[in-house]
Amino acid sequence: MMTMFTQTVIAAWAGIVIAGLSGCGEGEKAPPPAPVVAAVPLTIGGSVTGLTGNGLVIQLNGANDLAVSANGKFNFPKSLTKGSAYSVTVKVAPFSPVKQSCTVAQGSGTIAAAAISNVTINCTTDSYAIGGTVSGLAGKGLVLQLNGTTDLAIATNGKFIFPGMRLPDGSDYNVAIKSTPAKRKCTIKPVSAAFDKDTLNIVSVTCSAKGRRK
Repeated sequence: MMTMFTQTVIAAWAGIVIAGLSGCGEGEKAPPPAPVVAAVPLTIGGSVTGLTGNGLVIQLNGANDLAVSANGKFNFPKSLTKGSAYSVTVKVAPFSPVKQSCTVAQGSGTIAAAAISNVTINCTTDSYAIGGTVSGLAGKGLVLQLNGTTDLAIATNGKFIFPGMRLPDGSDYNVAIKSTPAKRKCTIKPVSAAFDKDTLNIVSVTCSAKGRRK
């Protein structure tokens, strides 16, 4: 009798242990993987104003070029994703038929959750002061005139600039002698245009005594 009781108890405990181990195994199964969410492509764009020349090229993040030929809205073909950094710069300024300089506002940052559409590019036509050189001057009375309206009295030899007068790139200009010093004659001739910072030196004025042979 003792032997049979012992075997029965052992068999019962074996069943309990097996059932417990089976339940523990089911509880340790890994959860299903989270679904992969595709990154949403977001565009970078804005608007261009003041453009009159040809040749403007803007760039996104130093690698993606976009040629712009007219004022209005633009978008880079290259898309970015949320959290990406962006930087819009001018790679090539307009150069034909007039030279322009363009500035970028709100052109850099990090994409939060939506496309960027507020980059602003403003272009203005380059302008220059007009000047030249005078030699052989003696005495007062030399007056030069720019485009028939702006007078400049010259008192010494050397470089001169018409103050407060800037002409946009591509503009016509005419520098003339309005008056000369007494007993002197002055001649003016164009020279190959040369830049001195933002001044365009375009004429050379030479004065000499009247009646003097060169």
